[in-house]
Amino acid sequence: MGWKSLLTELPVWTIGRFNPPRHDPQRDTPREILVLRPNDFGELLTTTPIFEALKKRFPATRIVAGIGSWGRPILENNPFVDEIVELDAPWNNKLVHDRSARSVLRFLTKSPQIAALRKRGGFDVGIDVLGSYMGALLMMRLGVRYRIGVRGYRGGHSGCHAFIDFARRQSGRAALAQAELLGATDLPEARPQLFLTAAERAHAGHIWNTAGPTTVRLLVGIGAGVPTKVWDARQVGAALARIASALQLSGHVCDIVIVGSEADKTRAADAIAAAGKNVPVRSVAGDVPMRTVFALAEQADVVLTSSSMLMHVAAAFHRPTVAVLGGSITRPAVHDAIWGYPEHYRSVSPENYIENEPDKNWPGVERVVHAVLESVSTERTRAGLAQPIPPLVQGETLNSALPGSRRPTSSSPTRRSRV
Repeated sequence: MGWKSLLTELPVWTIGRFNPPRHDPQRDTPREILVLRPNDFGELLTTTPIFEALKKRFPATRIVAGIGSWGRPILENNPFVDEIVELDAPWNNKLVHDRSARSVLRFLTKSPQIAALRKRGGFDVGIDVLGSYMGALLMMRLGVRYRIGVRGYRGGHSGCHAFIDFARRQSGRAALAQAELLGATDLPEARPQLFLTAAERAHAGHIWNTAGPTTVRLLVGIGAGVPTKVWDARQVGAALARIASALQLSGHVCDIVIVGSEADKTRAADAIAAAGKNVPVRSVAGDVPMRTVFALAEQADVVLTSSSMLMHVAAAFHRPTVAVLGGSITRPAVHDAIWGYPEHYRSVSPENYIENEPDKNWPGVERVVHAVLESVSTERTRAGLAQPIPPLVQGETLNSALPGSRRPTSSSPTRRSRV
């Protein structure tokens, strides 16, 4: 820990000494457990397994999720969450624009959200999933009697009574490790959990144009929380054109839907223009609720996305996913170790990196297309559907259908080893 971190940790440690543990979860069943995750969509999604682990460990305990107001759709209908409380904390998210030290201090001391929670008389247990100085101070401000955090990430562990050590491990598994500190042993898979309604599924079903054994539904995420992690829209369009051609030549019906936020509408239009008028692609970016996007992902045959929320949504439903990594992501192996999944997931990244030129650090269209087609073929073979796409035919289909295209140098895209 550097001297700047020590200086920041000192007041947390000092305040923590005046807030000793006042509850023993190993001896007494907590009345309430507050789980703090007021961060971005993907981070909240990867945290969702902790709620099941905690509810199974303490069936009679009230599980309270403290999240940003923007994250509420992710936890709707979750049977393991008893209550959602909104905490629009100005740290470690991209939804609150002012994340200055002054804004943090103002939130901790004057926020009406915190004032309302303080009237409840505290929580027996609190878990700061992120692990930060601010999270530790927030738990003490809310009167949490037994605090759990993370050592070695953004501080705050000295104000906690138990903590895990930060490591480059899968994000969902790290959250489950915090539940293990409370004695949880019946752990779910470290994979996001989403719980849809019949109406949400029906709405998504009406958006998809076609269905049947020869139909391939491709859901495309056009945006990401960090602009430098987003694949160029023209490249997305070029990839969609090649994917559609290959699928149609192999006797399949292709149905492509682009999703994203209101801010992604222009990018979606650019991708559709680049794909060409003969490609069956349309966009609902900014036009449907977030939970409809979840239902669209559940019904997709394959998902193509940058490193974004959609990657984790697809993982919740075990949908085959191709994540295009590049731009500011220069260590794809580290990315996949923390944010990837052992099954139904693959990433495609540049074979070589050009230092200080993130715009040039993206994989070629051909490699992305090959990864998508291979994912489709693998899934259809696993499901026993008619007309699978043999991997050895994919390259030939692309070459014969698209003049000037280059056959991949191997039968599968380059994959980085996980750490």
